[in-house]
Amino acid sequence: METRQDFYVGLLLVVTIALVIGALIATSGWGERRYDLYVRVTSADGISRGTAVVIEGLDVGQVTSILPRVDSTTRRISFVAKLSVKERFEDGSRLQLPFGTRAELVQASQISAAVAIRLILPDTLHPHHTYLHAGDTLDSRRRGGALDAVAEVADQLSQRVQEMVRTATQTLVRVQSTLRDVTPDIERTLSGVAATMGRLDSVVNRFARRGLADSVSVAVANTNRLLLRLDSLAREAHSLTAENRSDLRATVTNLTEASRQLNNFVDQMSRRPFRALTGVKPLPPVSRDSVRADSARPIGAKP
Repeated sequence: METRQDFYVGLLLVVTIALVIGALIATSGWGERRYDLYVRVTSADGISRGTAVVIEGLDVGQVTSILPRVDSTTRRISFVAKLSVKERFEDGSRLQLPFGTRAELVQASQISAAVAIRLILPDTLHPHHTYLHAGDTLDSRRRGGALDAVAEVADQLSQRVQEMVRTATQTLVRVQSTLRDVTPDIERTLSGVAATMGRLDSVVNRFARRGLADSVSVAVANTNRLLLRLDSLAREAHSLTAENRSDLRATVTNLTEASRQLNNFVDQMSRRPFRALTGVKPLPPVSRDSVRADSARPIGAKP
């Protein structure tokens, strides 16, 4: 009875140990099929064994080793990280990475230098797209974290401030140079303005002593006397014209008649030159009324 009881206890312990071992194997990934990929990185900062490999935030592998490489030509050191990537997701579907997949090193947290390797799939896939195989190598780039971005912005602002200070200094130097060049001209101009103001003050003082209002009053009185003289001269001319109107009219009549006869003579001579020998018959004199009408007709009006 005791032997059978010991057997059951031993069996229970074995089963428990087997379950624990199976759980450990299941959770640790033992027996899970994986394949190796390689990633070229310029710096191993933040990368170590166990660094997570993620796709869209899902953990699909880890870094198993990182090895340095020395370029034989440039003698520059680079690194190659070996990735262990799962062949299948937890639901059993195959994890196939298409050709063109890129690796990006992102900061795992804001307070540590550790990074995670994120695999970025291409935007478009062709129907006959090829997939990566074990042993393929990917290129990578490192994306700066928030602190790096802040430091970069601070550096840019510092450069801009330095540029602004340098520009302000250059402008100040140019202004000082311009002021030095212009100062003599300004001083000469101010001296000329001061002399002009002095002469203007003396002229104003002379006008003030002589009495500007009296001078204006004298000028107005002289203007009034001139207007009176012009008015009297106009009245005299009008009276003279009225007294000699008949003589002026007779003079105008005689001049009109002489002009008629002369025009007739020139017209006859231009038509028949031999009339210089035979003579030109004068026009009959016009009556006084017709002469008055002609003199009253506007200039340029047709008879």
